[in-house]
Amino acid sequence: MKTKSLLTVIMLLTTWTGFAQSDLFDKLSDHKDITQVTVTKGLLSMVPDMASSMKMNGVDIKNITSKLEQIDIFTSKQKDAKQLMKKEVSAYLKGNKSYEVLMKIKEENENVSFYAQKDGDLIKSLLMFVDGDNECVVIRLLGKFKTEDVQKIIKKQ
Repeated sequence: MKTKSLLTVIMLLTTWTGFAQSDLFDKLSDHKDITQVTVTKGLLSMVPDMASSMKMNGVDIKNITSKLEQIDIFTSKQKDAKQLMKKEVSAYLKGNKSYEVLMKIKEENENVSFYAQKDGDLIKSLLMFVDGDNECVVIRLLGKFKTEDVQKIIKKQ
């Protein structure tokens, strides 16, 4: 009986690990033509002057830097990598119903979309996806901030 239970736990852990490795952000970080930058809370708290004027792809996030745990940025100008990013982001958002669309902008040859993953009244993940002719960018902000914080960011655009 103990052997069956142990085998079941091992199978569940193996399956869970397989799903974790297929996560969007793991796929993007593993691609050779996609540049990844991760900024942790440790760096944000060590450099308050940088955080007070921080802009991500033209988006001023200084109002929420103290509420951030991590910032992930993935970018590429390579055609194949851009196609992969677009495909993977689309599949991730379709399969992850916890994200809701906040805003979409289409301007000339660029599409910008903002998505939020909420935990009650707080946003725990803000995802920005930019699909342009020259570059593809995914920015993920992890933390705990309010809708009003995001509204302040959007108003400044």
